Amino acid sequence: MNLEKEFLEATIERLHEAMRAGRLTCEALIRMYLERIERYDQKGPKINAVIQVNPLVLEQAKALDAAFELGGLSGPLHGIPVLLKDNVDTSFMPTTAGCKALIGATPDEDGWIVKRLQAAGAVILAKMNLHEFAVWGETVSSVLGQTLNPYDLTRTPGGSSGGTGAGIAADFGVIGIGTDTVNSVRSPASACCLVGFRPTLGLVSRSGIVPYSLTQDTAGPITRTVEDAVKTLDALVGFDPLDPLTA
Repeated sequence: MNLEKEFLEATIERLHEAMRAGRLTCEALIRMYLERIERYDQKGPKINAVIQVNPLVLEQAKALDAAFELGGLSGPLHGIPVLLKDNVDTSFMPTTAGCKALIGATPDEDGWIVKRLQAAGAVILAKMNLHEFAVWGETVSSVLGQTLNPYDLTRTPGGSSGGTGAGIAADFGVIGIGTDTVNSVRSPASACCLVGFRPTLGLVSRSGIVPYSLTQDTAGPITRTVEDAVKTLDALVGFDPLDPLTA
């Protein structure tokens, strides 16, 4: 079976249907996206969206497949690959915020968003480029340089979450996470023909996000469909004692 041909731009529900039918595993899905990243991010069109692939991603995918064999889907996002803006903390890989000064800086623990995604069964596939420290509406960083728009390589993918937007548009993953202080989820969603949603402050915790403006920062999904955006947002919401606004 040609996985890429069958599951190009697949939704969460379609992928879960294939898993339940025994036609797809999380490991096979992750390998498909890793191959696409290898072909298109630094080769071919050179989208230049991926700062780092999760070094544990295949190990985590195999663990999810083992859990599925025992009890079916482990959560509403079981086995779904996530493209995470690289200003969200991860304990298993560095968080650079797009700045060379933070290369190799690995947080002690995962941010709230990462914990919620993993609790829902999702897999962090890669951390994505952003405008440095998320302070502008393009996507240029000292870590990776300029990310390109997959639909027109002469144009910006928007920003500051443009690495996430470009990655979802190029089908490097299924769901993406951006952060939005002024327009940084909605801009790449618009530029890359995607769905982006900026939640009300307090709906999604800000803990574990490199801050830009604590009175305006929030995080939200960037996906191909409204349905997938809703499913992703549902996984993120909740009370976090580290962020009093979530009360």
